[in-house]
Amino acid sequence: MSQEFFLRISILKTLAYFDLTDYPLTKEELFPWLWQPPVISYADFLQFLSLRGAVSDEAISSQGDRHASLAITEKSNYYFLPGREKIVAERQRKFLISEEKLKIAKKAAKKIMSIPFLRAIFVCNSVGARQADEDSDIDFFIVTDIKRVWIVRFFTNLILRLLGLRTYGKKNKNKICLSFFVDTNHLDLAPLRATEQDIHFACWVQQMLPVYDPQNYYAQFLRANSWIKKFIPYMKTETVSASSYALPNSKIGLVWKKIWEKMWHGAYGDAIEKQAKEIQWLKMKPAIKEKSRHNDNGVVISDAVLKFHENDTRIKYKEDWEKLCVRICKN
Repeated sequence: MSQEFFLRISILKTLAYFDLTDYPLTKEELFPWLWQPPVISYADFLQFLSLRGAVSDEAISSQGDRHASLAITEKSNYYFLPGREKIVAERQRKFLISEEKLKIAKKAAKKIMSIPFLRAIFVCNSVGARQADEDSDIDFFIVTDIKRVWIVRFFTNLILRLLGLRTYGKKNKNKICLSFFVDTNHLDLAPLRATEQDIHFACWVQQMLPVYDPQNYYAQFLRANSWIKKFIPYMKTETVSASSYALPNSKIGLVWKKIWEKMWHGAYGDAIEKQAKEIQWLKMKPAIKEKSRHNDNGVVISDAVLKFHENDTRIKYKEDWEKLCVRICKN
């Protein structure tokens, strides 16, 4: 089969995944997000797209040969599957909502960035991907020092709850969800994939946004997760653009952090970490504890990684994506 055939399939599979979240792509975005594409230059990709790219549904029907086109649509410089024009406005709407939620995320990050052993805060899930809706919460992915995830979780949870910023019960809108903690030795998330070709997780990894990262752990995080290049090889993971939301350390906060880190260094700090773990384990819901024993990587509880995704949707995303791919690629 020709290179053009495999490129066509790659484009359709990529747009199919983003269609699940109502997210059309510009051609500048489509190229780096291509899922398992053939070896091709950006110039050749643009030429292919211009020659066999977006056409109207009527044109496809009149040709009687779907191989003559990609069977995709273009509007306002966005590309998407036929019949999905409404997602252009939907993307723009969600972008504005996400921008407002990122402001809240920045304010919340300011409240916890001076916690001892907290190294970085990334916004993930719908807000990080700029796909949030009005009722969406704001998910934090937090990087901690080695063997200090329980201390960091204890204090982040305590402070955000006291300030009324933490998700609680059905109160999720604009609240912070502390769903993921990793220490600096476990930035590689490949072992936590739901499946080998976990497209949702691969894209999720790439869509994080650092809001507090004075030591540039985001760049280390991307390098540690270079496994995604097996699936999206044209995504640039080496160069990280400075985020307009990145917070610097405050002088007072940095001094405070260093004092406590020095006091809680070594064996004494290990004892505090153990105590923090015991307190949180006792208060943890039985359902979460039980879920952590399933080994499905939805809920992970260890001394290096804390992942609380009780309703892990990755398998469903993959199944829905595969069904859509079969439907649009079979011709």
